[in-house]
Amino acid sequence: MPSPIPSILQTKEWEPLGANGDPIDPSRLPIQEAFLYDMEHRFQGYGGGLGNGKSTAGCLKAWYLSYMFPNNMGFMGRLDGKELRQTTMAEFKRLIPDHFIAKKNDQLGYLKFKPQYGGSEIIYGDLKEDRFNNINLGWFYIDQAEEIDVSRYDLLVSRLRRQTPLIGEDDKPMTANGHVLYAPTYGLVTFNPEGTNSYIWRYFHPDSPEKKEGYKLYQASTYDGLKAGFIPQDYVDGMLAVFPPDARRRYLEGAWDVFSGRIFPQFELTTHVLDYIHVEPHWKIYESIDHGIKNPTAVQWWALDEYGNRFLVDEHYEGDGKPVKYHAAAIKNKRAQFKQPITLTYLDSACWATNQSRGDNVYATVDEYNDNGIFPVQGQKNWDSGYARICQGLAIDPNHIHPITGLAGAPRIYVAAHCQAFIKEATGYRWKKNRITTQLRNAPEEPMDYNDHHMDAWFYFEASRPISPIITSTVQIDYLKLLQEKRLQWNPLQEETNVGTWMTM
Repeated sequence: MPSPIPSILQTKEWEPLGANGDPIDPSRLPIQEAFLYDMEHRFQGYGGGLGNGKSTAGCLKAWYLSYMFPNNMGFMGRLDGKELRQTTMAEFKRLIPDHFIAKKNDQLGYLKFKPQYGGSEIIYGDLKEDRFNNINLGWFYIDQAEEIDVSRYDLLVSRLRRQTPLIGEDDKPMTANGHVLYAPTYGLVTFNPEGTNSYIWRYFHPDSPEKKEGYKLYQASTYDGLKAGFIPQDYVDGMLAVFPPDARRRYLEGAWDVFSGRIFPQFELTTHVLDYIHVEPHWKIYESIDHGIKNPTAVQWWALDEYGNRFLVDEHYEGDGKPVKYHAAAIKNKRAQFKQPITLTYLDSACWATNQSRGDNVYATVDEYNDNGIFPVQGQKNWDSGYARICQGLAIDPNHIHPITGLAGAPRIYVAAHCQAFIKEATGYRWKKNRITTQLRNAPEEPMDYNDHHMDAWFYFEASRPISPIITSTVQIDYLKLLQEKRLQWNPLQEETNVGTWMTM
């Protein structure tokens, strides 16, 4: 396969490294290599299991298109701009040297390469529709494309109309039969499989009756990434240890049809639900809010101890169109029961949109919370990260000490028995009701069969919370009790098979 990689990549000036520190060699994973080198298909999707190198490949291809077609303009995006900067753009920055870039404004989401490195521009950020009203793109790249709905994707496709002249070796536009030759335009997506109802399956998958012309799908599993050396064995072992079977098929194998059964089958009432939780004064307490208009507003209070345990100690769950003022008062009443202040409050980032109005005033839902003395920060909508953390917290760690019994072999997530709304959602949360399309989940709120309001708040908390230092707990041995048991077990009349007495330990 002829390599279109720019000659600059074949010099000592730049050698991109993988996350493991080794030089990137696409040939180690043929699927990744084929995606990187595909210049034939206008639309390309790379998906599958976690750790298969898709985000790295997407970032590298964004650079290739910027360098190979000078003075081009591309867009890199994700549904949530905060997550884009923390994940995709962080990977792009890690791969692409700073000295390639002439201008950069992270607040505006803009960068421009130096002329000797193509002089192309990239804009990056979330996928608000007004961003694309007056822009013509040469390419776009959407990471975690399963998060967006088909209308946003189709809008991006409609903006692929930039005419970027191909530049020859004489630094002049190339022509054929008296006409200027223009660079092809491309649409790239990387994703985790989201079911056969998703536009990704319908547009890209070869088995789809709606597959579009010019679309190419590339898929690789987590095990392919392991074989290629992208991820270590303990990363895979960790997921195998905590992911239930359906999650393994989706997140490791890249299966498309994992939308049946419980999302958290490992959540057991006898294991994770406690009748009583005493909140120690030195524990940190976090709030997490999923605000509803017609749907219920779900609020959670999570207490974190020094051993990495997370305790859901209380909840608020009410709907019927109650105003923010009502929920804020309920939150303050709940706070009064704690001996320590709330460390941080997370709220759905959608509440920062200025989509509310009263007379001539336009405001955001978060403004109402602020006016009523509640000052939250945006909760991350990183579903995959939140899911992995929850699975790890629910899993039984044979070396972890139970906070109540003191016995080894315990999870790190616990729920107070009176949090019945949360327990009902957690035990009824099913794959077929999870994010079939973002369009459904982000539609104007109305009574729908999506009982996931507490689950959304749970994900905001787990995806957003900082990781605190954890004290390793140990089993406390009562040596006096052990000595007494040994003494009672010793029979002086029994034939001695071992030398020693009850005092032999």
